[in-house]
Amino acid sequence: MSNLLKKIFVLALLMAPPATYGQADISIQISLNRESISLGEQAVLTATITGTVKNLPKPDLPNLSAFNVYSQGTSTNISIVNGKMTSSYSYQYILQPIKPGTFPIKPVTLVYNNQRFVSNELTLTVVGSSGVSTPKSLQQQATTTGGDNRDIFLTAEVDKKTAYVNEQMKLTVKFFTAVQLYSQPEYNAPQTTDFWANALEGQKSYYQIINSRRYNVIEISTALFPTRPGELQIGSAMVTAMVAVKRQPRANDPFAMFDDMFTQGEQRSARSNPLKVKILPLPLEGKPVTYSGTVGNYEIESSPDKLTLDVNQPVTVQYKISGTGNIKTVAEPDISETMDFRIYRASSNEKISSINGVVGGTKIFEETYIPKRAGKLEIPPVKLDFFDPRVKRYKSIASKPITIDVKPIASGGTEAPLGAVPGLVVEQNAKDIRYIKTEPGNLELPRPLVLLTPLYVIANGLPVVLLAIIFINKKRREKLATDIGYARSRTAKKLARKHLSAARKLAHVNQTAAFYAELRQAIFSFVANKMNISPHGLTGDGLLDILKESGVETNTLENTRELFKRADFAQYAPGTIGQEKIDESLRLAEELLVKLEEIRFA
Repeated sequence: MSNLLKKIFVLALLMAPPATYGQADISIQISLNRESISLGEQAVLTATITGTVKNLPKPDLPNLSAFNVYSQGTSTNISIVNGKMTSSYSYQYILQPIKPGTFPIKPVTLVYNNQRFVSNELTLTVVGSSGVSTPKSLQQQATTTGGDNRDIFLTAEVDKKTAYVNEQMKLTVKFFTAVQLYSQPEYNAPQTTDFWANALEGQKSYYQIINSRRYNVIEISTALFPTRPGELQIGSAMVTAMVAVKRQPRANDPFAMFDDMFTQGEQRSARSNPLKVKILPLPLEGKPVTYSGTVGNYEIESSPDKLTLDVNQPVTVQYKISGTGNIKTVAEPDISETMDFRIYRASSNEKISSINGVVGGTKIFEETYIPKRAGKLEIPPVKLDFFDPRVKRYKSIASKPITIDVKPIASGGTEAPLGAVPGLVVEQNAKDIRYIKTEPGNLELPRPLVLLTPLYVIANGLPVVLLAIIFINKKRREKLATDIGYARSRTAKKLARKHLSAARKLAHVNQTAAFYAELRQAIFSFVANKMNISPHGLTGDGLLDILKESGVETNTLENTRELFKRADFAQYAPGTIGQEKIDESLRLAEELLVKLEEIRFA
């Protein structure tokens, strides 16, 4: 009887489900990005499932009849710590309210291995109409001439229609799509010839309801700084993509009823309208005499590397300018000459950042001061003038004065004054000074004058040459800081060589697409910087036209056209280009850049 009981016990263990041996470690947490929204707005519900098992099932949502619910995608994160694996799945849903009220969001549930897991519970409040509805202009752009809603369309807008020279304007391009895309959209940025462009934070993606139709919106923001006054134009942006379209019904076909179940791809393009903006010149009223073109809102700090030193020993002062605006065009602060110091320009560097769509950053200038005498000497404040477009007036800021302790040279720094020299008495027998020679004799000096010795010329001429070099370099840097076109032209070669060096490292068959992308960027950025135009709106045909107008030889144009064809082909079929073609393309690009450096672009 005991053996029979043992067999029954073992059989029961084998037939028991896995859940009886232990419970899975799974937790569910839901959250809302907003606890209260207005009718016409939307909230994002996120359900996060964490567990020590793989392949967790999708959770079940509660009844959300008060909302239109749209899935926004899933993200997965798997981590292994001390040999223990943890999986985390985040499911996001867009909640579009149908009516106002306070709505409880019941727990999200999940069933795994016959076990039921439950999340927390939330409440979402929907107040009356926010008063913000879809603009009528946007509703019209989403509608075709036939009255139907468009599948895709593109819009562009600026945050201000009027601005001052070098004042930031925010350009926002939005790509709306209500159908499935079969390919990655190809985006051509608008041409911004008369602007200095700086990309803002990465692309934004969200959903928007227009004319009762749900659109996925991709938003791209760019900061524009106008370089001249007048009525300027921002070109059209364009997007090309392969979109899904329904098959046309076939008459007298018994299977035509299934046509709506299948779709096919069709290439479509969308283009935004060009924009015109009015750019005002900087006002003359209140303009400081030392103003050099800086626009924005800034602060200045100064810090020396030492406060105690000897005569003729250098002290380096760092001037840090930080704030919002086109940091690249911030001019060097006005540093006045002083009787106590010799001043030399050391270096400068900059760091650009953007916060909440506003471009700014930090620019640092370093100046070297060499004291001429001992004592408690003061480095005077350094002033910076700028135009603040927010208050429409000029402002002047200054750093704090710096007091340094200059010690005299311990020894050998000064010479004792000479004593009085007694007069010489001419004796009666001093006939040599009374004798008048009839011949001048040898008038040459026994040794050359000190003024004519090479050592004297070098010792006294070298400081003059250095001062001339410093003065010329200072003027050149001021021009680089204020003349955007000149600055881009001067750095064109360096940037192009940088992209070419990157392409040389990628010259392998397994990195064909990245290699040709760097080659294109090297040539496009060089020509765009020389012409002071944006490289984003420049096409291959447009660049070839520029080269042709600049007098480039026909053979070079053909090689360039062939290089662009290979680059375009590499984006779609990179595996079909061999190493020989890659090496030849690299050689063509190097030869082209050498020839472009000899051209004087208009």
